[in-house]
Amino acid sequence: MSENNKANENNAKNEETEREKEPEIEESSEESKKETTKAKFTFKCTRCDACCLSRGPIPITFYDLEMWAKNGVIANFLPYLDIYNKPDGSIDLILKPLPPKPKEGDESKGAPFNPVPIEELLEEKCPLYNKEKKECLVYENRPLSCRTYPLEFDGKNFTIVDVECPGLNEEGMTIEELKEMRDTAKRMFYELTRMRITLPVLNQLITQKVMMDLMRQNFEAMSKMSDEDRAKLDEIFKKNQESPED
Repeated sequence: MSENNKANENNAKNEETEREKEPEIEESSEESKKETTKAKFTFKCTRCDACCLSRGPIPITFYDLEMWAKNGVIANFLPYLDIYNKPDGSIDLILKPLPPKPKEGDESKGAPFNPVPIEELLEEKCPLYNKEKKECLVYENRPLSCRTYPLEFDGKNFTIVDVECPGLNEEGMTIEELKEMRDTAKRMFYELTRMRITLPVLNQLITQKVMMDLMRQNFEAMSKMSDEDRAKLDEIFKKNQESPED
């Protein structure tokens, strides 16, 4: 009887031990399942030119400006740089897309004093992309935003901003290339944040300086006018105020 009791006790202990192990097995099984279902980011640019043809405004950072100045190519970009006052109130320095050819009867749009609003260029091509040759004219000096596309970093997580990009899930991306792309996305986030903090301050200071210079020039011009010229100018202003509005 003692031997049977010992055997029963051993069996009970074994069953208890097995029950204790079961949750661990289930837990590790669940973890491995999560690992296998976790999405793996792979990317290889296919040079399809889709993003270059419809990217819209491309944000520019101090890093880009410094790179262009160092490489002696900043003059190539200056004609296409513009300030974009975004709907959310932030300000970006951008490469402004080239506007499409104006429709018949609308030739005035796009003139120096009547530029096409940036909001109408959100799906236009990059000004430095040659559509006929399917070639980036500044590939070696392309902005950070182009180098990290379609991967972005928001300070916490990486996100894909163009899920239809043909380069996604393309095989052949090395660990080194993945690390470089992630590091570039992080740098882009840091540099864009730096630009968005600095640009509004610079914009306000420059605007104030320009306005003060214009007021000073007008004051100096008025002070040099003869009494006769001032009288003529006053008469012109008076007529304009009295003329009925259209």
